[in-house]
Amino acid sequence: MVWLDNSRIIATFAVVFLHVAGFFLNAGMDSQYWWFGNIFSSFSKWCIPVFVMISGALLLSPDKTESMETFYRKRVSKIFIPILFWSMLYSLGAQWQGILNSKEIPILEFLNHYFFLQPTGHMWFFYMIIPLYLLTPFFRKIVANSTRREIFKLVVLSFMIAIFASVYDTVRARGYANITNWFYSYIPYYFLGYLIRTDKRCISKTILWSVFLFSSCLTTIGYYILSSLDAGTYFYGYLSVTVIPASVSIMYLLKFWTKPIINDHVTRTLSLLTLGIYLIHPFFWSMTIKSGYITLDLNPAVSVPVTSIIIFSVSLIVVWCIYKVPYLKRII
Repeated sequence: MVWLDNSRIIATFAVVFLHVAGFFLNAGMDSQYWWFGNIFSSFSKWCIPVFVMISGALLLSPDKTESMETFYRKRVSKIFIPILFWSMLYSLGAQWQGILNSKEIPILEFLNHYFFLQPTGHMWFFYMIIPLYLLTPFFRKIVANSTRREIFKLVVLSFMIAIFASVYDTVRARGYANITNWFYSYIPYYFLGYLIRTDKRCISKTILWSVFLFSSCLTTIGYYILSSLDAGTYFYGYLSVTVIPASVSIMYLLKFWTKPIINDHVTRTLSLLTLGIYLIHPFFWSMTIKSGYITLDLNPAVSVPVTSIIIFSVSLIVVWCIYKVPYLKRII
């Protein structure tokens, strides 16, 4: 579906934008630059939930008749190989960086990063979604044998549990220990993706935009208040009470985008390359920071969008080159 290809591309750019915007949160809270970082970050937090909803929209259809073995074999080829390769690469990079800084990372910590326990940086998303993929054949049976109303109740109930868990972890300042308990909270997003894709209602764009803007503004204010009190980052969580409605409204708005971003061929190609862009963009973002091309002295109103476009474009070019090599294409 064109709108899902569009959604994947836009969500990938939003991830890059979010990471660039987060850099300006290092400025003091009394700085206008910090506020730009906060606003940009708050209005981009929907990106990861939308990724999960896209997966649910594509994979939970009960009409799919492939066997469990076929499903798992496809996932190994499309997801597991890139995850294993890039996890190893980023873990080795962290090890090498530690050596350069005369702070060698112990081998046990390296193995801890690599073997699914505490993946490096942005790789956490893939280790979160692996269990969702593993359970997908069973989730399909739930979808096939349930009414939309029953699935909706499942989504609401699981969201309530996820919100409670998110608040509890914030209050207790525990955080998530490893990937074994990450995926539970994203199950409602996964099923919601299917519900949104199959929803025949025409929801007012005005209402959707209002929900998104209002929720994102609350995220901005909530993060400021908690930061002022040094009370954590709850409102930046992908399961906060403000990010959830913003993510759902954006997913519905993206569904209205039925025309390809450029044309069918280019949009489909870009969509296929988004996984690689997500995987590789932190490398170029890190190079941008270390080279001094972006500093806290720059005006984020200009530097965040421009830098995001450059990093996205460079990542796209490199990933496209990799994709053209028969054996290397499997890592993206």
